[in-house]
Amino acid sequence: MRRCGAAVLLGALLVTSACGGGGGSDGRPSEGDVSKALRKAGEDSLLGPAAKDITKAKADCIAKVLVDSKVSDRTLKKIVAADKDFLPSKADEAALSKAGPDLVRCVANK
Repeated sequence: MRRCGAAVLLGALLVTSACGGGGGSDGRPSEGDVSKALRKAGEDSLLGPAAKDITKAKADCIAKVLVDSKVSDRTLKKIVAADKDFLPSKADEAALSKAGPDLVRCVANK
């Protein structure tokens, strides 16, 4: 079940988070903002019903990895806004791919 949850989470992050461009005038979202967005449950949330399986420790770990990564500010803002219609850029796909092992550790170990 844990691995299935990790696969769902990583799939959602790769599809939703892989957008293009840099940050706007508001700057990079905080780890707290990203963590809260990951734990938000419901139809309008990023992970939908799967969010109920994300503990605060897992969400905090994932948020730290994402904020510390080379994922663009714009992508992090879209994660926080739960924008599911976002299109991927090559740069963010590469950044998420590089962060993938750390994201899996977050989900598997917390």
